[in-house]
Amino acid sequence: MSQLKPMIIVLLMLTSALAGCTGTDGAEGIPGPQGETGEQGPQGIQGETGSAGADGQNGADGQNGADGMDVNESRIAQLEAELASKDATIAILLGNISDMEEELEAVDDVIEMYYMMFVQIQNDMNDLESNLMHEINWVNNTVDWAYMDLTGAHLEYADLSNANLSNANLHHAYLHYADLSHANLVDADLSSAVLAGATLNGADLAGVYWHDTTCPDGTNSDNNGYTCVNNL
Repeated sequence: MSQLKPMIIVLLMLTSALAGCTGTDGAEGIPGPQGETGEQGPQGIQGETGSAGADGQNGADGQNGADGMDVNESRIAQLEAELASKDATIAILLGNISDMEEELEAVDDVIEMYYMMFVQIQNDMNDLESNLMHEINWVNNTVDWAYMDLTGAHLEYADLSNANLSNANLHHAYLHYADLSHANLVDADLSSAVLAGATLNGADLAGVYWHDTTCPDGTNSDNNGYTCVNNL
């Protein structure tokens, strides 16, 4: 009897379990009241300090920065560039000067040639003038100058002493330092003639036309009463 009771209980439990497997689930029950907050337990014991960790991996080397140029180096570079530019300009100028010197040498040669030509022409003119004076002096003794048109004639230094120049047209003639001593200048036209330094001792000056004439003493006839008679 004592063994039968446990068996009956087991059967009832199995029967209840099988009935639950095939039956409809029951509704959830109402949650029970919240339990009280438990008391805080005592502080736990601090554990042992762990061993030191392994060394960390070395970081990669940083990239080298570009070489910088300080202010002084930059200024030096700028000045060197400017000097190079000046040197180039100087080279150009020297080349131009060299070209100009060559041109000047050529011009000097031409000037020297012209100068030699001028000297030769001047010598020829002096010879011609000397020959002319000889001719004039010779003619003076053989030719009658009366009424002759000698306008603008160059008779400088001529020997016209005792010459007959009556009524001759000597307008603007060049007679400075000429020898007109004892010459016959009656009614001659000496307007604008140059007589500075000329010799008129004993010359016959009756009726001479004086106007803007340079007298033998260098004065002007218009300032001497339109005559050179008193300014010989």
